[in-house]
Amino acid sequence: MRRALLALLVVGAALAAAACSSTSNEALNRSLSPLPRTPPATNAARSTTAPDTTCNPVESFAPDGATTGPGLDKIRSNGVLVVGVDQGTTGWGYRDPHTGELKGLEIDLLKKIAGTILGDESKIKFKTVTTAQRIAAVQRGDVDMVASLLTATCARWEGVDFSTVYYDAHQDVMVNQNSGIDSVDDLAGRTVCATRGSTSIVNIAARVPKAVLYPVDTRSDCLVALQEGEVDAITSDDTILRSFQAQERVPHTKLLGTISEGEHEPYAIAIERGNEDLVRFVNGVLDQMREDRTLEQLYVKWLGPENAPATPPEATYGR
Repeated sequence: MRRALLALLVVGAALAAAACSSTSNEALNRSLSPLPRTPPATNAARSTTAPDTTCNPVESFAPDGATTGPGLDKIRSNGVLVVGVDQGTTGWGYRDPHTGELKGLEIDLLKKIAGTILGDESKIKFKTVTTAQRIAAVQRGDVDMVASLLTATCARWEGVDFSTVYYDAHQDVMVNQNSGIDSVDDLAGRTVCATRGSTSIVNIAARVPKAVLYPVDTRSDCLVALQEGEVDAITSDDTILRSFQAQERVPHTKLLGTISEGEHEPYAIAIERGNEDLVRFVNGVLDQMREDRTLEQLYVKWLGPENAPATPPEATYGR
């Protein structure tokens, strides 16, 4: 009962915050839709093609010092940087329940990019996107770029370009402390929630083929499903799962650890293909933020000293 009430309070706060904002919010509306009482089809996600491992997904385009080009000129002509973000992950991209304002590490990162391109960090327009919408929003030109805990993979490079990596996460699993689940292998035969369009749902299907998959549209749906007892576990990036734990205030969950040795989730900014000038420019901004330690400051500010990496991932160039 307490968990159910907590879930309703979380959702209610999100709705109230959205009412304070003028931003059109399809993602929030979808997240408020009631979850099914029984798990949806469990095998659909297993047919997803595994990412190609023949390329280096963290390798991007080197900055060249240019300040003009098709991508940059379009943004300046429009007078605003349009970005896709998450709005439900504490510390990364979320709405302040008191003001409705978007806050978080990725929000500050995108504001920095907007300020460097347009000379004013306020010249930015946020559009919230679900996990499955992120790549499509860039491809359709709905946004100039997306920063939403998005992992750069070789498969995704086929559809969009990526900046260098600004954070290196890993996939984890969250369960209730009294679940009897102590390792990833214990997930066989258990119901595991993950978002559609994520690397997490592909990875867990490969790692634990006998797990029963419960795909959802938004990350918060998984939290509600766990609280309501609809699923046994959530798998996602450790960053997202720690955000869930922070929302709960009274911890009653635990993380199992990285799902497999060497697995990692490198976060990068997705940009529409054909705009290499914009990718190179963004990489220049990220280089400057590494050099002046702005990225490190954002880690501490939004993730806390206990979760902040000592240093940002190094930039890798070569495309």
